[in-house]
Amino acid sequence: PEDRAKVSDDASLVAAIVESSRGVSGAKIVVNGQEIHAQTERAPQRSLLVTAPVTLRAGPNAIVVAATQADGTVRQEIRTVVYEPSRVAMTPPPPPPAAASAHERWAVVIGVGAYESSAIPRLKYTVSDAEAIYQTLVGPAGFKKDHVLLLTDRSERKPTLRNVKWALGTFLGRSAKKDDTVLIFFAGHGAPEVDTRGLERDGLAKYLIPSDADPDDLYSTALPMDELQTIFARIESERVVAFLDACYSGAAGGRTFAAKRTRAGTVDDLFLERLTRSKGRAIVTASRPTEVSIELPDLGHGIFTYYLVQGLKGAADSNRDGIVTLQELYEYLEQQVTTKSRAVGGNQHPVMKGEMEGAFPLTKVGR
Repeated sequence: PEDRAKVSDDASLVAAIVESSRGVSGAKIVVNGQEIHAQTERAPQRSLLVTAPVTLRAGPNAIVVAATQADGTVRQEIRTVVYEPSRVAMTPPPPPPAAASAHERWAVVIGVGAYESSAIPRLKYTVSDAEAIYQTLVGPAGFKKDHVLLLTDRSERKPTLRNVKWALGTFLGRSAKKDDTVLIFFAGHGAPEVDTRGLERDGLAKYLIPSDADPDDLYSTALPMDELQTIFARIESERVVAFLDACYSGAAGGRTFAAKRTRAGTVDDLFLERLTRSKGRAIVTASRPTEVSIELPDLGHGIFTYYLVQGLKGAADSNRDGIVTLQELYEYLEQQVTTKSRAVGGNQHPVMKGEMEGAFPLTKVGR
């Protein structure tokens, strides 16, 4: 909560990201003089996520987040939150609409345009893509700001390999509970490299490329697509969807390149099927494996992300019930992206792998 915030609900969530160049060895949360949460790290962390549910008492409440650095120094942040109970409840409130669940929603949004290696082509609109998704989620989609992490060239936390893994595996892994919803978005390069394990039918391992990747050594400097399986397993939520505006063919143009000593070839999507075998996991990619993901100057975005934003804002609500579901969104993307890419002389078809039990509501839109 903001300092001096006034709330009408006695239940709240304290969430803080504690950072220190010296390393953080532990943190605790104290409410009205009573310790309600404490955690200790085996090894000091440069960044630590601290969360705890709290029950407020009527009137002012003092909330203290205290962090202990590796050298023993303790720093704390104090905020006062005022709980003002509703005085009159003449009639019971109507039941909330289906999408307005008490379950939390979390997201990590990543956009990489400028790469440290001059051998990796820069991308013009990936940062704008990520920023548009972020603004849509914390705006019309109603995600809480402190539940959405943004990593781009322009954000304070850059999209390096370490930060990307921390955001996906640690932040989401520690935050999202079983009944929560998790949305992941990545806009940037994808790339293939020769699969020395012999696991891939097409002979190519696929990677998402962070800003500090070395094109001559993707194995140790990029994020293997197979790592998403590990990340998915770390997230307790049973509703996780990843939108990837990247491609893996290694062909010229679009959001892909071939690693050194790797020739662009025929890429298949067997790896996507492998990643989404677990319950409640879905991946939506911007294009088929052999296609490229197109950026258009007149849109100021990649084609896929442009229509993804429009769909989340309500254009994908095909049955006009005020709720955009994952299936509605995918059908909208498939139609719009395919049509637009053909209009500009391209060939791009979004792909969705994985299944959800029942409808998967993503956003509620006004009607």
